Amino acid sequence: MHQLLKKQPEAKPFHKRRWVRLTSVLLMLIAAYGLYRAIRPDPNLKKVKQLREEFAQAKDWTPDQRREKGREMRDAMQKLSPSQREALAKEGQRRFQAELERYSKMSGAEKTRHLDEQIARQEKMRQQFAQRNPNNTAPRTGQGTSGQGPRNMSPEEREKRRKERLNNTTPEFRALMDQYRKDMASRREQWGLPPMGPRA
Repeated sequence: MHQLLKKQPEAKPFHKRRWVRLTSVLLMLIAAYGLYRAIRPDPNLKKVKQLREEFAQAKDWTPDQRREKGREMRDAMQKLSPSQREALAKEGQRRFQAELERYSKMSGAEKTRHLDEQIARQEKMRQQFAQRNPNNTAPRTGQGTSGQGPRNMSPEEREKRRKERLNNTTPEFRALMDQYRKDMASRREQWGLPPMGPRA
């Protein structure tokens, strides 16, 4: 009888069992929070994508509206991680290539109408800016319908950045972009306007 009693394991004290349960619950909560942080949508990333959509659809914004939205975009972009910025850049490139592919499939009349709409929008922005800032140069307006060029950069810095970005693109994208540039420059010449600077 005494031998049987000796073989039975001793019961853990109540405070030890309670500590084990609390530790398990705490670890589960930490794991659940980590999973939530991993899968929850990033509010700054969501804000950037929302602003990008607004920029793509904006046609009648005033210079003040563009300046305010641009400030919001810069603030949101600064809060993103490098990997998020890289993913956004690739996503933007894919979207812009889709726009170029759509343009390449247009008829001659449709291409002319599309270019005229872009030129009219660009010149309207330049005129609005010139009226409000007579002593300043007009802002750069990209040749495409999405994205905004960087500010406070010299022409050499913009050209360097443009080449770096082009080095990360496909030959198909570069061919589509080159053709679009030529068509835009030709149409602007027909309007009696100088060619636009390279898209950053």
